Amino acid sequence: MSFKAHNNPNCFKCIFKKDCVFNDLDLKTKKEWNNLKHSVSYKNGDFAFEEGKRPDRIFIVCNGRVKIFATDSNGQQLITWIHHPGKVFGHITLFMEANYDATAECMGKSVISTITRKAFKHLLDSHPKLSMLFLKQLSADIYAMQINLKDTAYKPAKEKIAGTLLKSISFKSKNTEYPTIHGLKRTEIAEITGLALETVVRALAAMEKNKIIKREVKCIKIINLAELKKMSETHK
Repeated sequence: MSFKAHNNPNCFKCIFKKDCVFNDLDLKTKKEWNNLKHSVSYKNGDFAFEEGKRPDRIFIVCNGRVKIFATDSNGQQLITWIHHPGKVFGHITLFMEANYDATAECMGKSVISTITRKAFKHLLDSHPKLSMLFLKQLSADIYAMQINLKDTAYKPAKEKIAGTLLKSISFKSKNTEYPTIHGLKRTEIAEITGLALETVVRALAAMEKNKIIKREVKCIKIINLAELKKMSETHK
């Protein structure tokens, strides 16, 4: 694993703060949250935590992306989440006081902040409203998981793939002429959607042929965003 300490990002100046639980805290709690966290820079493929280990902190994506995946006895991966900047993760297992049942792997260069169990407990004890915010977060996580399970069971393959591409667009490129997806492999699309790799390959080739996407060496450019959005919702 290759990571190093990072100068703690200032949450008050973060461009992703509106997507983080930090944004809903009162001023006093924000200051404590900002001071208690410890930030680390990770490289692509580094693990924030590993399956089977005991949790001792919560995690916040400050920059980059993190995928959460489990591995079966044959070594095959199933990606259950891809966390973007502003997302808190690792809290569910921490609350359960159980070992991690999945691994958190960085997708590209990432900065992740953590708050230790002891410091997080102090925050919860000192600021009761924070408990309600995390209850809301847990409810949102459960709801999102239910939607993902329903989509996996009922959505056609092309809708699953289109939806995955839309969710993976780089934040910096969202409002550009050609929104772009970086660092998402075909195998990862298959792991996210639960589809066979061959199905993903055929679907991406068809999208490129129809000039909806353009695949390059290290990215996928969305040439026709409106059509991709339409494709992701054709069952409605």
